[in-house]
Amino acid sequence: MPEWVSSFRVGLVVFIYVAGPFFIIWLYQRFRFLSKVGTVVMAYALGILLSLSGLTDPAKDGAESLRACQGLLQNLCVPLAIPLMLFSADFRSWLKHLKGTFVAFFCGLVAISAAVALSYLLFKGEGIAELDKAAGLMMGFYTGGTPNVMSLNLALQPSPETFLLVNTFEIFITFFLLAFLVAGGYRLVRKVLVYKPDHAENAPLAVPVPGKGAQAGRDEKSGEGISASDFENYSGMLKAKTLKSLLLPLACSVVLFAVAGGLSKIFVPGNYQVVSVVLLITTLAICLSFWPRLRSTPRMFEAGMYFILVFSIIIASDFQVSRVGAGASGLMLFILCVLVTSVLLHLLLAKLFKVDADLFTVSLVGLIFSPPFVPTVAGLMRSRRCLISGIVVGLLGYAVGNYAGIALYWLTRYL
Repeated sequence: MPEWVSSFRVGLVVFIYVAGPFFIIWLYQRFRFLSKVGTVVMAYALGILLSLSGLTDPAKDGAESLRACQGLLQNLCVPLAIPLMLFSADFRSWLKHLKGTFVAFFCGLVAISAAVALSYLLFKGEGIAELDKAAGLMMGFYTGGTPNVMSLNLALQPSPETFLLVNTFEIFITFFLLAFLVAGGYRLVRKVLVYKPDHAENAPLAVPVPGKGAQAGRDEKSGEGISASDFENYSGMLKAKTLKSLLLPLACSVVLFAVAGGLSKIFVPGNYQVVSVVLLITTLAICLSFWPRLRSTPRMFEAGMYFILVFSIIIASDFQVSRVGAGASGLMLFILCVLVTSVLLHLLLAKLFKVDADLFTVSLVGLIFSPPFVPTVAGLMRSRRCLISGIVVGLLGYAVGNYAGIALYWLTRYL
């Protein structure tokens, strides 16, 4: 094959990596049914299409150049996405006003951690490839979702096959839990836990929602008008004014990446530097979220999602069906065990600590499904009070998921 052909192929693939998210965002906004699917799933689909087309075939000429480009983009995307998605979180407000929400959050966190650890011990001898890394990824999935999983994928470095299988099975299995809740399962929860009907006087205090900035006042105070689109509201994102306002958070993200990379290179052994960078960036981003000017910048969450989508396309494009091992069915059972055990333990702890039934339900949704799913369930329950609590629980999951996933991964190595 002529050299120019392989160079063109590599250039085309890299262009799709970089430009693909804009096409996905356009589809997400243009077609209602695709907005239900989600941008990350669409990014996985685009990446798998790239793989099936043969454009990313590792046996073709130029594979080394493509691999180098993939590595460079992967190493840039997640460290830039993490702070952009955390800067808008108002941790001070939540710490001050939402005691009950924190109880529900810690019940969920403990339940998920115990469920992953117990499931790992149960399936440890079943010959499942990279089960320890799958356990770490599951902590990311069940403590906020996509941002954590992408960070943990970079830190733990599982094979593309393990990552995509875990993601696919997780989506498939948890769909049934969401369907159960939407179909009225929350009514069953109300019979098991203490149920406090919603009242207008219990409406929560203002909590900024990612993508809306700190200036969104009235809707957050009442809980009305908050929907899944508030987490991925890309409208006007490419306007000059919005892009100019994003220069500050983007510059801060680059500085955090440089600082975390420099400190890790100086003080951390080579094998642990990637993990160290992810944890340092997470910590520093949480600290900077207390800066009001930075926190109020609009569309930071969406800017972070752009980098997550690039990363998702790259990971999916490296997927090779032929490399899927015989342990795939065991991996699916492992994920099912994690889900069932975590829900039951979460319910038990909620009963023990007298967590309200609706608060339990939205915290479960916020952790396992991520914040964008909370408004749908809260709306069905007609619980304005718990709407913000569920969103807060999911956003707190974004903050701690990287720590929890890496800690679980290292714990499994000693179990």
